[in-house]
Amino acid sequence: MTIPSSPMFNRRQMLKAAALTPLAGLALSGCSTKSSTTAAANKTVTVTSYGGSYNDQLTDTILNPFAKQTGIQPTLLANTSLAALKAQVQSGDVQWDLVEITAPEYETAVAEGLLEKFDYDIISDKGLPGYAKAEYGIKYLSFLFVMAWDETTIPNGQAPADWAQFFDQNRYSTKRSVYNQLSDSSILEAALLADGVPFDKIYPLDVDRALRVLGQHPGRDRLLYHSANQEPIQQLTSGEVSLSTSFNNRINAARADGAKLNFSPQNAVLAGDYFVVPKGAKNKEAAFKLMNFMSNDAEAGAAFDKVTNLTLANTPALTKLPQEIADTLPTSPKLADKILVRDDKWWATNLKQTEQQFKLWQAG
Repeated sequence: MTIPSSPMFNRRQMLKAAALTPLAGLALSGCSTKSSTTAAANKTVTVTSYGGSYNDQLTDTILNPFAKQTGIQPTLLANTSLAALKAQVQSGDVQWDLVEITAPEYETAVAEGLLEKFDYDIISDKGLPGYAKAEYGIKYLSFLFVMAWDETTIPNGQAPADWAQFFDQNRYSTKRSVYNQLSDSSILEAALLADGVPFDKIYPLDVDRALRVLGQHPGRDRLLYHSANQEPIQQLTSGEVSLSTSFNNRINAARADGAKLNFSPQNAVLAGDYFVVPKGAKNKEAAFKLMNFMSNDAEAGAAFDKVTNLTLANTPALTKLPQEIADTLPTSPKLADKILVRDDKWWATNLKQTEQQFKLWQAG
């Protein structure tokens, strides 16, 4: 069967399909029946992701159970990036085995020949929803880009109901913080939604219009930018800002730690990340075994979904979740009419030029 390198899906299909910290001293045999010519090399696997509470959650729910089951020892690093992956591949000195990148970055990496093909003899696709399986990676994670607030200054009953209210300086005189990394930020989509553009007219993005909205509401002097996922939590809890964009799992993790923060899925943007294997990775078979575990182990997948409030591309896990948790996941049918599904194809084609335009606008 030919696997498309750029799986296409719409909102309904996706919702239906879905219905740095080292780990050491963890030691059983691999889960694949395929013989390995690099067995010695594949006793470890280096995974690179985004850090913070998210890395902790990934470690506790996925990597630790995987290590106990297989004897393969994962090391989890932070500060993943396509640029670093590309530099390693081009230099021939590949240090990473499994790398988390955004969906637009995945398309770019495929086009530039930076990735190993995924081995679906090692990775069973039985647990994968249709949208997740690709030739050079798995879209393993779905998340929401949301509006968040500090409950101590904005009570939940007075919180913004949509992006227009989020940006309304007359409604909230506080400073706002927005994420400026366009590869996985949906701030331009949020700006257009604030300006009254309906979901089905967001793409192709009118970047000029989005930047005008950001410049007017609430005004550049009241708009801060963050470039790392941990920053909005720090800004909100310190009182530096009372409103911020964030991701649903980051706010949930902060709330679990006692922070008085909240968010709304209303007008959120649904997006996802891929795990990929760089071309020339030393432990690619171990990486594929980890992807097999992540995609098919129901208990580990359910634990991940519960603690993160993200949707793992692991359909057996959904059967293990209480309905009240399943209903709050990013791909829940209950959110179908409330959220925008990000257009990965548009971003893959337009990311570089849009980033350049955004940076020039910020500098100006």
